[in-house]
Amino acid sequence: MLSYGEQHIHNICGVSLGLGIVPAFVLFCVYMGYLDLLGDWDRSGPDPDHHSKLDDLWIPYSLTLRRYWKNVLGLSLAWFIYDFIMYPFGIYSSMVINNITGGSSSLSIVLAWSIVIKTLLETFLIDYLGLKTTMIVDLFFQAATGFAMSIMYNRLTDNVAAFAVIYGIFLCFGEVGPGSCLRLLAARTGAPTIDGQIYVIATAAGKVGAFIGTWAFPQIIEDLGGSDTMKGNAAPFWIGSSLAVLSAVVTFSLVKPFTRKTMPAEDKAFRRYLEENGIDVSLLGDQLLAEKLE
Repeated sequence: MLSYGEQHIHNICGVSLGLGIVPAFVLFCVYMGYLDLLGDWDRSGPDPDHHSKLDDLWIPYSLTLRRYWKNVLGLSLAWFIYDFIMYPFGIYSSMVINNITGGSSSLSIVLAWSIVIKTLLETFLIDYLGLKTTMIVDLFFQAATGFAMSIMYNRLTDNVAAFAVIYGIFLCFGEVGPGSCLRLLAARTGAPTIDGQIYVIATAAGKVGAFIGTWAFPQIIEDLGGSDTMKGNAAPFWIGSSLAVLSAVVTFSLVKPFTRKTMPAEDKAFRRYLEENGIDVSLLGDQLLAEKLE
């Protein structure tokens, strides 16, 4: 935008879409190279009869919930809270910015809050701290940022640049923490065979939170004085920050992800658990993996 100017928005969109092809192409090349490294890879694809049997195999959700109910409950609550906070702040961000900028049409001002280094932050933090710790730490930082915005709202409204930066940091902590970690935690809180079931349940809870939050956001502002008052505009930040603290407590108390060392043992234990409940586990996963686990 700085190079083309706001009058050439079509050129900006074209360049942005073109650059988006690059990471997808790189990942495709890496994936194809990975397939070439598999010496026993069959180019014709897996056995269709085996594939059809796997499609017919059904693991009841009741068995998954009975064994992993604490992890499922923790992830579902955390995802509900995350979407309750982030969806409204994303959808109504233009309203929040307009209240500060006075309805400025300058894209450099309206979009300034979204210029954050989310990707770089999440890459290093997750590797260094781990998924669960990264999520909890970022939730507390998001809460602290939100509380600070609520307390200093009057001062921030007099300085658009300061508000844009702090608002961007508030959203950034939400995306680096639960935004990046929840999906990965869903794959680490149960046996690989049923991580999809855990993901489905947690994301469904998140979409409910998104719906409720999107409906409640403008109602909260209106009931507390409207968008023309400091109390009405600051209220969502108070509520969002408080929920971020609650999400951190829920994650710490209920979510227990498995590590690379403990996951194989849990997969083996889950197979025994299914056998005890009358499920034929001979078709679960790759046979070579099953032999290694034995």
